[in-house]
Amino acid sequence: MALDSFHSLVHLDLKGAPPKLEYLEKVFPLLTKWGATGLLVEYEDMFPYHSELSSLRSQSAYSSNEINTLVRLASQNGLIVIPLVQSFGHLEFVLKHTEYKTLREMADSPMALCPSKPGEDKFLTDSLRNTEGQSNLFHEKSLKIVCSMIDQVIAAHPGIQWFHIGCDEVYHLGICEQCRKRMTEESLTPHELFFQHVKNVAFHVRNHHQGVIPIIWDDMFRFAEVSILAVSGLGELVVPMVWHYLASFNLPPDLWQKLSSIFSSVWVASAFKGATGPRACATNINYHLENHLNWIAALNEMKCLFKNIHGIAITGWQRYDHYAVLCELLPHGLPSLAMCLQTIRKGLTSEVHETVTADLGFTSLLPLNPFGCGEIPTCSFPGSSVYQLMIEFVYLEAECRKFICNDGCLTWMNDYNVRRNFTNPVHIKPILSTAGVMLAQLEEFQKKLSTALQDIFYPNTVEEWQGTYLAPLMADVQKLVDAGRQQLSLFQGGAVLP
Repeated sequence: MALDSFHSLVHLDLKGAPPKLEYLEKVFPLLTKWGATGLLVEYEDMFPYHSELSSLRSQSAYSSNEINTLVRLASQNGLIVIPLVQSFGHLEFVLKHTEYKTLREMADSPMALCPSKPGEDKFLTDSLRNTEGQSNLFHEKSLKIVCSMIDQVIAAHPGIQWFHIGCDEVYHLGICEQCRKRMTEESLTPHELFFQHVKNVAFHVRNHHQGVIPIIWDDMFRFAEVSILAVSGLGELVVPMVWHYLASFNLPPDLWQKLSSIFSSVWVASAFKGATGPRACATNINYHLENHLNWIAALNEMKCLFKNIHGIAITGWQRYDHYAVLCELLPHGLPSLAMCLQTIRKGLTSEVHETVTADLGFTSLLPLNPFGCGEIPTCSFPGSSVYQLMIEFVYLEAECRKFICNDGCLTWMNDYNVRRNFTNPVHIKPILSTAGVMLAQLEEFQKKLSTALQDIFYPNTVEEWQGTYLAPLMADVQKLVDAGRQQLSLFQGGAVLP
């Protein structure tokens, strides 16, 4: 299979750290240069939902004009846009709201939609009828919110060919009373319950948006029996996107045979960041390159099984779910993305490494593992200051944590003794001196980081990153400084200590 004949999509995960459009305007030409042909845009609450859905939009959501600008910038750079709207699992940004909590599969969890919620609103169109043409009365309330979201997003992206309906990691399925009742009455397994909801969503996309093809993540039917998958009706309605982000592959050995017996075509998905730890700050490029080399091998093995392999989506997760903290920021992940895009097109060669190094303005060869580079690289690309500062933070945090947890602090500055004012100034003075230097370093780092982040992100993202990672570290070091000063002050004041 010629790997330059299919799409290479760059995933923009906007939940939590949406970049300013001025930044994306600088980045999109680079994506095209590196071989990207499209964007997989996951808006979540950053889309300007309106009318009855207005409560779903974040306070910092893109405006309609900004969405238009994003689409225009993508087009100018030869990038197709595939929007992604979750329609089953990962619906925390919807189900957290009071007005939608009755649509949860589990009352105490906003993660998954219940596919069996009846409702008074009539939302029974041709797209929501089963294969026998009978109305699926159970589905009207659950589907209304999902299909309304899809309609608004598609309306903002005229002329699209593909639309991703998500549906991955539906951990809560067939649990609530209504789902159990329905499964009993209709003799459904959890897989069949899942398939019916997906089918109705896909029907809506197909019937109400001519020419738009739904894409779905594959994991929820990765282990389903072929016989059940075959009669689900999904083979003619959706195209699966098989995702796998681990460096070493562990997909089911019969997966390609199973999928190709149901689906004539397929997408695949890798990752360039956001897949190695929910609070990672820096990206290990080597890890993702190994994942892509395995994908290249897999694509060549499976090419004879499918009529078409449409392409690869290189995901860049910004947080693991709606409530998770931010992980690697997009500017820090750009070198990884460049290497992954070029590897997919040309293979992993020294020439690719050198070309990406030059494109990103590195004065020495791009380090593929920032944790072991020993120094902060010099580079100049859009967002390079954030790239450098994330590496600096990794070293700063490690140094501070090592100091706070060393024997000296834990022995002569432990909380118990400090509360009793039972400390020795001979040991306090060097601890205080080191802590003071560290605090000054962190304060200087904070100034640099604030400036760098404000050029790319909105204030809420800047506040969240610093509040999540930097503020707790500074507070711990400040605690040492305050305690040390207090203890020395007591000695210098002639206090009689225990």
